[in-house]
Amino acid sequence: MNAIPGDCGSEQSGQPSGARGTAEVASGPEGGNPGRIYVEDWTAAFGTPYMIADDAERAETSEVAEDGGSFTFHAGHPSEPGDLQLAFVDGVRRGDVSLYQEDSDSGAIARGVAATHACGAVLCEEGSRPVIADVRVTRLVIWGSGVTGELPPVAGGWSWKSESVATTAPDAPVRTLQTRMRQNEARLTEDLAQAGWHVVLDGPLHFVRYHHLPVCGYVKTHARPYLPAELHRQVRQLRGGERTSLFVLRGKDPGTQLYSCYLRLKDAAGDSGPWYGIVRLEFPVSAGLAAVTTEATRLAGLLPVYASLPHTDPRAPQNLQPIGALERELRHRLGDARLAVRAVRASVASLRLPSVA
Repeated sequence: MNAIPGDCGSEQSGQPSGARGTAEVASGPEGGNPGRIYVEDWTAAFGTPYMIADDAERAETSEVAEDGGSFTFHAGHPSEPGDLQLAFVDGVRRGDVSLYQEDSDSGAIARGVAATHACGAVLCEEGSRPVIADVRVTRLVIWGSGVTGELPPVAGGWSWKSESVATTAPDAPVRTLQTRMRQNEARLTEDLAQAGWHVVLDGPLHFVRYHHLPVCGYVKTHARPYLPAELHRQVRQLRGGERTSLFVLRGKDPGTQLYSCYLRLKDAAGDSGPWYGIVRLEFPVSAGLAAVTTEATRLAGLLPVYASLPHTDPRAPQNLQPIGALERELRHRLGDARLAVRAVRASVASLRLPSVA
């Protein structure tokens, strides 16, 4: 990505615009040492894929499991022609209306949300066009504070499942919505893997049960380091289509383990940052190290082919093209947001009407 005209890029550093590498500035803060400036390739509205603070602690303990414990890089190798059977799974959610429920005796207020979530898959086979399949849409009313309450269905096919969470935290219903979406994604992932698909789930594998299934969690953003500092610094040296050695992640809960590795989809160019195009992959440990090694090398050869382009996706290249297309289709399947609000209001209004024998 070229430097922004008028920005503190190549003119201050003396380098030509678009030069590969970094731009040196005359001095750091308060006259300190020269620093380096990069351009973040993600559109600012989506934040940044690299969110690791300098003092961040590792989320789990880890150790290198491959290559005899040494940390090395591996070039990806896709499967043999005709053997491609790859499925990409993702989900979207939308809070439609905030709700309140008042206890007539105590006056206590319980918060809720009427919301919609959906998940689906993009199926990719050799010699065939990718297709979107298995779209699942769910409409929910989620109440906090342990209260319950149904919304009657209204004309147009609008209906909601109702559930309750015990906590009184104001954001509990919305957090529950996120959890329900992730659980639906996990169920779809398992269904496809059991049917023989190699599944890439957009996000971590928190809700996928660890069986001998060809599933992979695809993590686009980096919030914590998962390796010792000396190994974490080496990740930025990956080239496009290369992955790191597999390492074991041990979670805070006893018995929670995953294999993981880092993969760079494309080489950084111009003034892109050192973590440009780097994602982290997760695999269930129950499949065994040999099988996971084969799958990781296979995906390292396949996934760069699906990397998105800056002029079509504001989260390029990490937001893979099938995932971007699936997100657009799922948002369409959620239905018109204005109609969803009208449907909820009509349902709530019907509760106040006198019953007719």
